[in-house]
Amino acid sequence: MSSTRHDPGPDQLKGILMVLVIFGHTFWQGVGDSWTKWMIYGFHMPMFLFLSGYMISMARFGTRPWGELLRHYWKRMIAAWLVVSVLWLAVQEPDAFGSVRSFVEVLVLRPSFHLWYVPMLFLSVLLLRLLGGPLARSVMARAALGVAAVAGALLFQTPLKELVPQVVLDNVDARYAGYFVWILLGVAVRNGWFPRLALVWVLPVVAVGLVARSWVYTSDGAGPWWSVAAFTVLSLGASLCVPALRDALRTPLPIVGDALRTVGHHSLYVYLLHPFVTDALHTPEVGWLRSMALGGAVTVAILVASCVVAGVLERVGARRRRFARPAQPAGS
Repeated sequence: MSSTRHDPGPDQLKGILMVLVIFGHTFWQGVGDSWTKWMIYGFHMPMFLFLSGYMISMARFGTRPWGELLRHYWKRMIAAWLVVSVLWLAVQEPDAFGSVRSFVEVLVLRPSFHLWYVPMLFLSVLLLRLLGGPLARSVMARAALGVAAVAGALLFQTPLKELVPQVVLDNVDARYAGYFVWILLGVAVRNGWFPRLALVWVLPVVAVGLVARSWVYTSDGAGPWWSVAAFTVLSLGASLCVPALRDALRTPLPIVGDALRTVGHHSLYVYLLHPFVTDALHTPEVGWLRSMALGGAVTVAILVASCVVAGVLERVGARRRRFARPAQPAGS
């Protein structure tokens, strides 16, 4: 689910979203203690998930052999996630290795910190492949899946989660159900199940979402329902901007050049590894302006280091492939 050689748009958009992810992790404040972090967390992961879904063409994906699918995602995603997860737990939560049950709980059922994204995305991929046939053949099946995804989002991301038996909430990360709706929406737009809206229709939704999200943060009287409504409106508007943003990013941006594309192309590794840096820094409790400056500096440093490492690894890989090629016979 990466861009082609001729279309860097998805990778550049992933690079921009990765900047927001890292920048948000540099703040010492919690999400509810920083207006900047509060606003970033109102849309960046739904956009990331929407983009992941938007890269899936169900005409090909829905009929892909299971063995090929599992091998592909093992090499592209699961193996790296598993290695990094073990390293992260060894450093941050060594008690997780006390038993098989505790390890599975922290690894899969209630992943530690940022490690939830890969298993959530992989389970979504498996579900989409399982439903690929019915989705391709039946409008009713697509509608039913959409209703189920929205119901899951309502149950696990709003105060309605109190209706779900506690045995479920206590043992399964709520984001598995709550965030699947954004992947499904991306799939729906990519495959024509939901119309691709022009920015003239979507940007007003984004503006309303930004105002509402900011009001919820600054207002003492805003309850949980207002918070959910603001998050949903902002995430929906921002996610529906993804197709247009992807098209606009098909050429390198000034100054940064191919850096965003490099970060986006290797976004899985940047995402998995950057918390080792941001967590180790223990960003000091400073004022808003200094926090912004420090967070920006750390983010830029991580991205530059990522590009350098990626460039070195790509050159090493190219050299190995060149030497691995069989010698051409003389006169050929």
